[in-house]
Amino acid sequence: MSEPQTLSEDEAHAMRLLWDRGGASVSELARASRLPASATLSILQRLRRKGAVERQQRGRDIRYLPRLNRQTAPTHTLGRLLAEPAGDDRNNLGVVVLRESDIDPQDWADLQAEIAARAAGKSTR
Repeated sequence: MSEPQTLSEDEAHAMRLLWDRGGASVSELARASRLPASATLSILQRLRRKGAVERQQRGRDIRYLPRLNRQTAPTHTLGRLLAEPAGDDRNNLGVVVLRESDIDPQDWADLQAEIAARAAGKSTR
């Protein structure tokens, strides 16, 4: 993908499920997400058009595999968040990023240290 694509909440959720499973069929993903198979297929088709997943067919078995990895996907989510106006607290950029991202505990600790250092008037970098 040449430029970052944005992911909806449903698409980001589907990607997390695909990463956790290493891929899935429409019916497997529908059960895991508690969505109808038709809605799940629609989400997977959008993800495929965006280049986030690939469709793999072996005989009658069709599976969807993630093409994005967990490290590049937050860029896509962040692009969507930055494009949206900040609304109530539930839609606050920081709150949504924390809610929707897989944040490594060490990264979180480093971020907290950076915030504390800047508040004290010095940078850790």
